[in-house]
Amino acid sequence: MVKWRRREEIVGKEIIDGEAKKIGTVKDLAWSNEGKLAIVVERGREEESYLAFDQVEKIGDVVFVKGSTSLESVPMKTCPVCKHKNLTDAKFCQKCGKTLEEK
Repeated sequence: MVKWRRREEIVGKEIIDGEAKKIGTVKDLAWSNEGKLAIVVERGREEESYLAFDQVEKIGDVVFVKGSTSLESVPMKTCPVCKHKNLTDAKFCQKCGKTLEEK
């Protein structure tokens, strides 16, 4: 029988690689148009990456992954007013609400 997990059970857990190094923290889950799952990894202040779910070895108190080499950077754009990093498709800054310019 398959045991299903909820998003809330993984968000906030540390992500550790095969060399016992902390890669980051689980911020959220993401999926592609093709239906593939990924973990959104928070790596320091306002820096995010995607980690394909097939790279996860085990989820317990922490998330163990095969390696950190498969991390994909999340494209971001910086607010001209407050310098907060926002997703590239954002129309307004998440922090100050300023309209973000299209480039």
